[in-house]
Amino acid sequence: MLKFGIVTAINPLKAQARVRFSDDEMQSWWLPVLQAKTLKDKFYSMVDVGELVACLVDENCEDGVILGAIYSSVDACPAISENQTMIRFEDRSLFEFNKETGVLTICCSKVNFMADILHTGTLENTGGIISEADITDKKSSMQAMRDVFNPHTHTGNQGAPTSKPDGEM
Repeated sequence: MLKFGIVTAINPLKAQARVRFSDDEMQSWWLPVLQAKTLKDKFYSMVDVGELVACLVDENCEDGVILGAIYSSVDACPAISENQTMIRFEDRSLFEFNKETGVLTICCSKVNFMADILHTGTLENTGGIISEADITDKKSSMQAMRDVFNPHTHTGNQGAPTSKPDGEM
């Protein structure tokens, strides 16, 4: 049977939760939280204690599954358009895609990519670039430019070589 209730406890290691149902004040046993995939590809998202959920349970609330969380008058939906897909986290971090504009927005304190990144288009940066490796464009690398600039000299007004640049690049 389909029942609605409030999560009272969670077991994040087993992706399970217990739910109190307001219609009869009955509390469920540990119910698994439905995930999108669990075999080869792993999805994971836990409900929170105090969250309103929909459950499919047997008549004794001993066996079943938590189908998912539900927005309510207490916990309003954060989206403003049917074109949005979003995840907004408790710390205000955000992952949002707008189908109408084609814009993917990621707001968080740090993004950790562990991959080669292939980019097409213009890259705009307001915070600078820090690299532990050489930076290369289609003509040269920063290190190659340093190798030419740092030791270079010129012929001075009287035909003698000038000294190297004051500061290294």
